[in-house]
Amino acid sequence: MKVFFQKNDSLYKIFKTLEKLPTNKSVHIYIDPEHSFFDNERRWKQLKELIQERHIEAYFITKNDRSKYFFQSLWLNVIHQEKSKILRALNDIYLFFFNFKRFHLLAYNRKNYIFYVVFGFELAFILWIFYVLYSLILPSWNIYIKPSQHSESIIYNFRYYPNTDSEYAKDPRFLSIPIYSWLVKHKYELSISTANIKYLQNPSRWEAIIVNKTEKKYSFIPKTRLVTDDWRLFQTIVWNEIPAWSENQPSETTVKIKAMEKDDNWVFMWSRWNIPAWTKLYIKNLNQSIYLKKLYAEISQDITWWSISSQWTITDKDITILSWKLSDYITQNKKEIVSQNFKINNGILLWFNDTMSQSTQELYIKNKTWEQSPIIQWYIISNLSFYYIKRDDLIKWFSEYILQRPSEKSKLVTIDKNSLVFFDNIKKEGDIIIIPTKIDIIQWYDFTKDINWILEDIKTNVVSMDKEIAQKTIMSYPEVAWATIKIRPPRYSTLPKLKSRINFIFQ
Repeated sequence: MKVFFQKNDSLYKIFKTLEKLPTNKSVHIYIDPEHSFFDNERRWKQLKELIQERHIEAYFITKNDRSKYFFQSLWLNVIHQEKSKILRALNDIYLFFFNFKRFHLLAYNRKNYIFYVVFGFELAFILWIFYVLYSLILPSWNIYIKPSQHSESIIYNFRYYPNTDSEYAKDPRFLSIPIYSWLVKHKYELSISTANIKYLQNPSRWEAIIVNKTEKKYSFIPKTRLVTDDWRLFQTIVWNEIPAWSENQPSETTVKIKAMEKDDNWVFMWSRWNIPAWTKLYIKNLNQSIYLKKLYAEISQDITWWSISSQWTITDKDITILSWKLSDYITQNKKEIVSQNFKINNGILLWFNDTMSQSTQELYIKNKTWEQSPIIQWYIISNLSFYYIKRDDLIKWFSEYILQRPSEKSKLVTIDKNSLVFFDNIKKEGDIIIIPTKIDIIQWYDFTKDINWILEDIKTNVVSMDKEIAQKTIMSYPEVAWATIKIRPPRYSTLPKLKSRINFIFQ
């Protein structure tokens, strides 16, 4: 059996209803938590005695903690039916919008997080009301400014020391950066035809007769170039005096010449060295010879030096020269080789001859002396050692340099890592390398210090000024890259007469 009593039911009704219940019955009794019955402890004792006299097994239904604890304090049987969190939340929302007084009272009685949320909300709302009223009475003008950036180059003679020298790193007199060593092994392989080797080392040599039909005397230095009509190039070997032409004594002088490796179009001449007798050659870059044809050379005999069979014989001279060329190739290209094999993240190579060294680990030429072969094959394995630094170390010590020399009016924005330059005039003090190093830093005017009183000057110039004109005025300052003005409330379009109502916000 179930019995329900609303908050408006009288005490008389409650007692009469319970007196009419049959004895020895189990009854579920629900009394509204807001009923005045809960405020009268004497009535509850009477109700308890009535239940006991009639031998009723009574269970009181509760739906909140307050009712539950009340019945339990009287040693009565309780069946607690707590609402689900969703229903309670919906009920709280309903009370908040439609019965705020009861919601406020309920939150206060619970003394849980809802109470503090409500209290915080009410406090924030009150403060917001005060802020709105304050803004309406005294509007404010916020000027948003982004400072303009400018770059400045810094050059410092950094001392680069071996990273294993821990003692030098403690020297406070200098800004020093550790350097690290690395080793690259490089194998260079190449094959070249024997004819090519002979051509490179033994150009064809012959004699020619230079005919001068001008009245001017000429002196030709060694390596004076002569060219045929089809652009084949030869050059003189020694200094030659060419006398002037006269009727009694025509000018004809025998000189020694040799073929050049490439013709006037930079194409290897190979067997085109061979030219027949009386082929005319002209002095290159001499107008009297090239254009007027009054000075020229003639081959006295056929040049037939080219021979395929003789070119295929490998000599000691070929091997010696090739060995030198192998080592010279590594020397001339060591920077490029190291660069291609440098795979260290965050590393910066030191591109100086003093910071790179080369040693030959193995040199091998496959062919032997006097071997009949159209080609020579070889390879060289070299050890290339070099120094490098870590980019983070360099940026760290440039930052330290800037901190030790702070600017009064500028503020550091960033360091341009791509502007790094090492100068060639390096010095060495034992294992220490002194290298002038340059990098660019990006700065802008420090408005927080404002030692030039720019903000005060801006306020003085823009008071009582129209918003758009004021914005253009602010942008005219070289220290300002961008500016915008926001006025609250927005119905205002001009800046105030009071400087104190103008605020600056920096982006």
